[in-house]
Amino acid sequence: MLYVDFLDKGIERFPDNVVLRDAHRSWTYREIGRLVDRIASALMGAGLVPGAKVAIYSPNHAHAFACQYGALRAGCVWVPLNFRNTAEATLESLNHLGIDWLFFHSSLAKHLVTLPGAVPTLKGFVALDDENESPVGMGLRDWIDGFPARTDFPLRRSGDIAAILSSSGTTGKPKGIELPNRAFATMVAQYNIVFPWRDPQIHLVVAPLSHAAGMFVTTFLAQGGTNVLLDKADPLAIMEAIERYRVNAIFLPPTVIYMMLAHPRVREFDYSSLRTILYGSAPISADKLREALDVFGPVLAQTYGQSEALMMLAFMSQAEHVEAINNPALIHRLKAAGREGPLMRVAIMDDAGHILPPDTRGEIVIRGDILLDRYYADEKATAEAAAYGWHHTGDIGFKDADGYVYLVDRKKDIIISGGFNIFPGEVEQAVLAHPAVQDCAVVGIPDPKWGEAVHAAIELKAGAVFREAEFIAFCKERLGSMKAPKSISIEERLPRSTVGKVLRREIRARYWAGRDRAI
Repeated sequence: MLYVDFLDKGIERFPDNVVLRDAHRSWTYREIGRLVDRIASALMGAGLVPGAKVAIYSPNHAHAFACQYGALRAGCVWVPLNFRNTAEATLESLNHLGIDWLFFHSSLAKHLVTLPGAVPTLKGFVALDDENESPVGMGLRDWIDGFPARTDFPLRRSGDIAAILSSSGTTGKPKGIELPNRAFATMVAQYNIVFPWRDPQIHLVVAPLSHAAGMFVTTFLAQGGTNVLLDKADPLAIMEAIERYRVNAIFLPPTVIYMMLAHPRVREFDYSSLRTILYGSAPISADKLREALDVFGPVLAQTYGQSEALMMLAFMSQAEHVEAINNPALIHRLKAAGREGPLMRVAIMDDAGHILPPDTRGEIVIRGDILLDRYYADEKATAEAAAYGWHHTGDIGFKDADGYVYLVDRKKDIIISGGFNIFPGEVEQAVLAHPAVQDCAVVGIPDPKWGEAVHAAIELKAGAVFREAEFIAFCKERLGSMKAPKSISIEERLPRSTVGKVLRREIRARYWAGRDRAI
């Protein structure tokens, strides 16, 4: 199947069901289908051919969804961009990936004022929300009205690339993850196996549609489900929406679950409609799980995935959570990410390519049709990730005798804070731009709310005047609040290797010592 097929099944079987809803209006499958076709027709009329790359730069919005599927309908490759990125990072991604077309939300137009001429491959750009007041691009409705409707959409295959997700290495340079149609089909198939939904679900969309978690939306389309869009992960708004819309399913990072549990009004709302709270990016503590089960009911399930392997390398069901919390002999399983997905193989490998026995730590490696095809224009990274015939996740862990997968460390230096990837090299470049900084290392340290928080260990220039508040403001201006350091330490001398490379791992180890996990 193709990525776009799941929407088409919903359009054919449930044309009058609501597919999208936000605070202002709703759209049926039939209405969205017509808009998708018009967008695809316009893209083809504008000269885009199958395989052309179409980027979407927007917070959650119904038209962002329609533009995504319009691009897929036209045979193009969908490229979601993180709308929280700085203007510099956005332009870097557009150029690195050779983007052919850009749909953007008008609230982000200020980041695109230099766009004309800045991306040589770009053939056009359109404000998807029809409220563009900047000189950049034109509104979606005016744009599609300039092209005739058509039905001769190109036929694609399951092995063709459907999307390029943005990732990065520890240098902070963008890396494109090319995902074929079959990866999305396998993702949906796995969810249909572990969650045998047979009736249309109401799904509350909290994660950005540009994030891997936002792609959980696809799971609900073929069954005629409704996706309720929120524009931010506000705990009160989430709780109100669950009651108001009778929400059945939601994907949340543990951070947001903790924020909801800590809210003074958490017990005022009706959560009886919930069937699934799927969480990922980190396990949940036993104490918090007990509280969550008491508040929300036995509805929590966990998934472990990454952008290179969509959403379900491992899975722990609602029943497994309840079993573990009620049985002291099984309570340790709450530290696990679950067991391998039904259409996946997960193993533990040493550096020489040997598969390791149970309870032995090594790198988590995986096989299955959910995987990326390759990294965009990066043969070296593609070959390294596929060494010994398995995909290498970069995570260190082990499997127990019952097949549960435990994550204990990260081979790569990526920081995961609140479910988002933050790359130390990118942050370090901003830190090093400060006039008082001689050298630095950026690491993730334990944080009860976010899982990990960004910490900068800094070596100052001799005689430099340093003010912490001014420094953090300096970093926020260059990186945005999500990526900027939340804490700092002044080091007399940073630890270095024999060749002078700063050893991030040694700094990181100070903060994780004595813990069960280092991730």
